[in-house]
Amino acid sequence: MKAAAARFFVATDGNDAWSGRLPRPNAAGTDGPFTTPGRARDAIRELKSPEGLQQPVEVLIAGGTYHLFEPLVLGPEDSGTEQCPITYAAYGRKRPILSGGRPITGWQRGPGKTWTVELPEVREGKSYFHQLFVNGRRRSRPRFPHEGRLSITPLNAEDKEAPENKGAFRFNAGDIRSNWTNLDDVEVVVLQVWMEARLRIQAIDEATNTVRFTGRSWRPLNWTTGYYVENVAEELQPGQWYLNRSTGVLTYWPMAGERPATGEVIAPACRQLLRIEGRPSEGKFVRHVTLRGVSFQYTSWTWPREGCAITQAEITAPAAVHATGALHCTFEDCDFAHLGGWAISLGCGCRGNRIIRSRFHDLGAGGVKIGEPTQAKPRAEATGGNVISNNDLRDGSLVYLGAAAIWIGLAGDNVVSHNEIQGPFQWAVSIGWNWTYWPPTPAGRNIIEFNHCHHLGTGELGMHGALYALGVQPGTAFRNNLVHDVHHWPKVTTVASGCGIFLDTACAGITVENNVVYRCDGGGLCTNFNVMGNIIQNNIFAMGRFAQLSRYGDPAPPGEWMPNPIIFRNNIVYWDDGRMFWDEDWPNFAVLWDYNLYYDCRGPFNIMKYTLDEWQAKGLDRNSIVADPIFRDPRHGDFTLDPASPAIALGFRPIELPGG
Repeated sequence: MKAAAARFFVATDGNDAWSGRLPRPNAAGTDGPFTTPGRARDAIRELKSPEGLQQPVEVLIAGGTYHLFEPLVLGPEDSGTEQCPITYAAYGRKRPILSGGRPITGWQRGPGKTWTVELPEVREGKSYFHQLFVNGRRRSRPRFPHEGRLSITPLNAEDKEAPENKGAFRFNAGDIRSNWTNLDDVEVVVLQVWMEARLRIQAIDEATNTVRFTGRSWRPLNWTTGYYVENVAEELQPGQWYLNRSTGVLTYWPMAGERPATGEVIAPACRQLLRIEGRPSEGKFVRHVTLRGVSFQYTSWTWPREGCAITQAEITAPAAVHATGALHCTFEDCDFAHLGGWAISLGCGCRGNRIIRSRFHDLGAGGVKIGEPTQAKPRAEATGGNVISNNDLRDGSLVYLGAAAIWIGLAGDNVVSHNEIQGPFQWAVSIGWNWTYWPPTPAGRNIIEFNHCHHLGTGELGMHGALYALGVQPGTAFRNNLVHDVHHWPKVTTVASGCGIFLDTACAGITVENNVVYRCDGGGLCTNFNVMGNIIQNNIFAMGRFAQLSRYGDPAPPGEWMPNPIIFRNNIVYWDDGRMFWDEDWPNFAVLWDYNLYYDCRGPFNIMKYTLDEWQAKGLDRNSIVADPIFRDPRHGDFTLDPASPAIALGFRPIELPGG
C-alpha cells in the first residue's frame, strides 16, 4: 500500500518559525503554515535526514503573492524518488504567485498629465529597472519616432560588410540628438530581420551625423529594415514611463482612466524565480519534483554596457525558471507571465521532464528553451526526452524581439505536441542548431505534432518560419500540425520570411507529413538548397500570399557540396494569389518530385519560369495532376476533401489535425 503523503503548508499569513503542518494559523497564533516556499524546502530536507524519504511529500501553497528577492533554489538534496515524489502545488481556490516584482507606491501628481514618484535607491545607484507593469499590463518606455522606423547609412558605403559598419552608422539630421536626457540610458534598436541589435551610445558627431556605440552588432548595421531609439525622456506619450537614473524620479503618463495612486504598479527586480541546480558532470541530479498550479510572474532584464546583439533565437536571454541536471521533473498547470526573458529553460543534463497544460503569455523572450547550442560530450550532460504538451503560448518576444515560442537546440527525443502558439514570436517551434553536416550532433528524433500555430509574426520583426529546423536531425518529424496566418517582416518582401514550415541549412533526415499550412505570407514550405534526405509528403500547402513554395540558396558550408536530394510527394498545393514558386529557377533539380496535385484558382500557371511540359521534361511531377482538390470551405480554413476529390485517387490520405 502506498504511504500517505507528508504535507507542509505555505501561506502569506504564515510564519517560518512555525511547523508548517497546519493550513492556517491556529487560534492561539502559535502554529500554522510557513510563509515562504524556501522554508518548506528546508523542512523537507530535515524530514529526509537521516534515512531519506519514506513517503511522498506535498508542499501546498495558498493563494497570494510571494515576493522573491532571490530565486528559490532546488539542488540534488531536494530530490524526490519515483515512489516518493515531491510536489509543490497550489492549495485553495486562488493560484499562488511567485513574484520577482516590487510594488511602486507613493505616487504624486507631476507636470501636465503625468504622475511621479521619487525612488531614492535609484538615485543612490542601488537599483534600476527596465520594465513597468500597471494593473497587470506591460507599459513601454518612450521611443523616437513614436511610430515607424528610421533609416541607416553605412559608415563604409563601398564595403557594406566592413567591420566598422557593425559599431557605428550615419543618421539623418535630427534623428539622434546629443541633448537627450541621460544619453547613457538611451538605446538604439536596430531591426536586423530575424534579430535585433540593442546598442548604447558612446559618441555622437552631429557635424557628420555619425553615432558610435559602446558595442557591436553581429551583422553590419546596414543589414536592417530600420531602427528606432528607445528610452528617450523627451518623447513620453500616454501609456509610457521614464525612470531618471540621475534624480531617481519615475514618471508615468497614464492611459485614460488609469490612476497610479490607486492601481497596482509593479517593477520587476529579480531576474529568476526558480533554479533547479543539478550537477550532471558529477552525476548528481534533481529528480522527481513537480510544480503544479503555480504562477511565475515579473522578472527583470538588463543589458551589459556594450548592449545586446544575439545571433539567432535570443537563446542567451535569462529564464524565470532555469534547470540543469533535472530528471523526471514536471511543470503542470502553471502560469508564466510578465517576464523579462524566457519562461523555462531546460539546460545541460535535463532529461525526461514534462511541461504540460500550462499557460505562457506576456513574455520578454520565448516560452520554453531546451538544450544548448553546443554539444554535450559526457553522456550524463546530454539533454533530451522531454515533453512539451497541451500548453498555450502567446504574446512573447516583447523585449528580445527574435525569440521562438519553443526552442530546442542540440537535443534529441523531445516531443512538442498539442500546443497552441500565437503572437509576435519569430518562430513557433525552432529545432536544431548546426549549420553544417559535420560533426554529428545529438539532435534528432524530435517529434513536433498536433500543434496549432496561428496569427504569428505580429511583432516588429515579423516571422521567419512557424515550424523551423536547422541541421542534421535523423528521425525528426513535423506531422499533423495546423499552421495558418503567418506574417512576414514588415515592409520587407523577401524569400524565407513569413513561411509555414522551414527546413534551413544542412537539414537532413526530417519528415514533414500530414500538415495543413495556409495563409502564410511567404508560402507553406521553404527549404534551403543546402539540405538532403528530407521527405515532404501528404501535406496541404494553401493560399500563400506571395508564393506557395520556395527553395532559397545559402551557399554550401566550406568544403561541402550542395546535395539537394529531397522527396516531395502526394502533396496538395492550392492557391488564389501570388505565385506557385517564389523562385524563378534553381541551380540544380536533384530532387524527387511527383504524385502531387496543383491548383491555381485563377487559371493556368507556370512552375517557376517553366510550363508544365518543360517541368516534366526535367523528370519532375510526371505523375502529378493539375485539378481542383474540391475542399469543403478553404476560405474559412476547412480543407476537408470531398470524397470525389482527385487527390484521393492520387494517393492523398485524410489528415487528422489538433482538436480533431
